[in-house]
Amino acid sequence: MKISIRLTLIYSLILIFFIIFSAVFFYWNTERLLLDEIRKELLRGPSIEDFLTRGTGYGKLSSLYIVSKSVVVQDPFGLGFKDKEGIHKVNGTYVFLVEREDFLVGKDITPTILALNRLKSNIILLSLFSVVVSLIVGYILSQRFLSPLRDMIRTARGINIRDLDKRIGLPGVKDELFDLALTINNMLERVSSAYKMQEQFILDVSHELRTPLTSLLGHIRLLQRWGKEDKKILEESLESIRETAEDMERLINTLLETLKTQEDVSLGPIDLESFLEKRKEYYEKLYPDFQFDIILDDPKREIYSSLPILELVFNILVENAVKNSPDKKVVELGWERDSFFVRDYGRGIPQEERERIFERFYRLDDSRSDGGYGLGLSLAKKLVQILNFKIYVESEEEKGSTFYIVTVER
Repeated sequence: MKISIRLTLIYSLILIFFIIFSAVFFYWNTERLLLDEIRKELLRGPSIEDFLTRGTGYGKLSSLYIVSKSVVVQDPFGLGFKDKEGIHKVNGTYVFLVEREDFLVGKDITPTILALNRLKSNIILLSLFSVVVSLIVGYILSQRFLSPLRDMIRTARGINIRDLDKRIGLPGVKDELFDLALTINNMLERVSSAYKMQEQFILDVSHELRTPLTSLLGHIRLLQRWGKEDKKILEESLESIRETAEDMERLINTLLETLKTQEDVSLGPIDLESFLEKRKEYYEKLYPDFQFDIILDDPKREIYSSLPILELVFNILVENAVKNSPDKKVVELGWERDSFFVRDYGRGIPQEERERIFERFYRLDDSRSDGGYGLGLSLAKKLVQILNFKIYVESEEEKGSTFYIVTVER
């Protein structure tokens, strides 16, 4: 059963109960008030004893039914002997009896009963009409209140894997439906982002693995043709296959890092001096031909961030600095101006290319690039954004480059 029908039924049942209760109470109260007035009227007036013995009060008592114990004193309605109070009916006439002195006294209340019957009929008709109106009004109101929900359902049904940018319209009133629409839109945003990341990952893998796979197949064919006979070709091909496989492994690991989101990141306090010292020791072993210096203007400083991601960003920036420093093999790591930095004294970056170096798969011209997959700086920017930081570069051709990671306090 639809929610609109359930709401209509619940609303109508509550209203019907209220209408019936009100109608019954109104009729009961009206009947009680009228009969109480008649009772008071019968209890007032001349004494029945005086009327019977002296004949006084004849005008007021002559039209009443009067019975004493087992004797009917006066019976203008043909009611016969009655010994109980209440309403009695005879030949279409309603007589109301009450006890007064030692007698039962009654009068004709047929007009009152007929009026009460008409009132009862009118109340029943009015109640039935109110029930019908309540059903109609309840259904209209439920349709109106649930209209935003139906709009959400229609919009949600129109969202598919090829149209994840569609969003549910927010109601004008900030109520529970507004919160529901906002929650669904946020969920769709996360789904769309995850799908785009997955799609981008597939495109990146298919794009970048094509070249190394072609190289692998070429060396395998070379081995099949001459490798068994020529030991030099065998060794060279195996070495090339190994290097290509390692490059492919690094590429896949790099691409997998781009799938991380802020929800995947665990944060903690990081001591700047300790962090930079450990990075320096690591790079000195990795790149023994280079000199690594630390510049730290606030050695007691701590920040709150993700240590693994920061290490990965530094790895990318240091690798970039090493690749672009063929002559002066000095790289500086440090903290200044409330920012991390990695500085080299290598080739530098032309002004017109500084904005594009963070794009996916963008490479400098061949004279300045030693290969690679064009993902490093793009990944560094994405990881920095996951940490809610910013990255930018200052560079001068033939004098070197400095990459700054600007931290934003959370």
